Amino acid sequence: MKTETKTQKLHSFLLILFILLAVFMLNMTYASKIPGTILMAIRITLIVAFYGLWRFFHTKKLEHAKTLSFTLMVVNLAFFFVSFFTVDLLNINLESAKGIAFAKLSDSFIISLVLISSFMLGGFKLKDIYIAKGILVSGLIIGLLSFTLMGFLALNNPEQKVDPIFIMRNLLWILLFVFSNAFMEELLFRGIFLKQLNVLFNPFWSIILTSVVFAVAHMQVTYTPDVLFFVGIVLILALIWGFLMHFTKSIIAPMFFHAGADLMIIIPIYSTFGVTG
Repeated sequence: MKTETKTQKLHSFLLILFILLAVFMLNMTYASKIPGTILMAIRITLIVAFYGLWRFFHTKKLEHAKTLSFTLMVVNLAFFFVSFFTVDLLNINLESAKGIAFAKLSDSFIISLVLISSFMLGGFKLKDIYIAKGILVSGLIIGLLSFTLMGFLALNNPEQKVDPIFIMRNLLWILLFVFSNAFMEELLFRGIFLKQLNVLFNPFWSIILTSVVFAVAHMQVTYTPDVLFFVGIVLILALIWGFLMHFTKSIIAPMFFHAGADLMIIIPIYSTFGVTG
């Protein structure tokens, strides 16, 4: 019986991993390569499909499957809504530090708003998606220290010299970018999934699952020549952030750590392309 249980859990793990990879690769990794009308059709189809599964599992009283189906429906709903708010519609200039920051803020705000409001309307509490103080002191200390360390490394990268004047002029936009992105991605990839996956698997495996999905979703990056190495680093960081979220019971520590890691990406990008203030 023990072997059968482990086999069933393995099958469940692989199935959920496959579904999550499919959803995020369609909505993020390869979204730019899919024609707009086809992408919208895919998102609508996924929303309807997961809504149907949500209602089906509700009638069968399969609570875990119902909750996961609801979550996947909401993820697709968030990407569906954000697709309407283009940079052209919002009149955002992507050649400026301010424009890049506001484009990221817009996407992050809309996705986060859809996720949070949907879960609250669905009867969940904010702490169910890790929007809570949790172990506050530990979370703040770990978060602030990691953010500071990452910021120091970003500013003192020997391969990418940074002009202090450039940083001071664009500091607000850099911080706006990294924190809006960090909050949204921590909520999207971990916050809304970890607690319900922990009911199905050991937390270690829940963190592994979400970390693999997070890493693979970033395979579309163009700002590094060695994508596989980058994805490997992202996987390691995702594992750390997953454990931080699980043990502090809050999004705070991984959000600050994530924002710090994003500094090491966005500062060189701003400097290399010489974006204006």
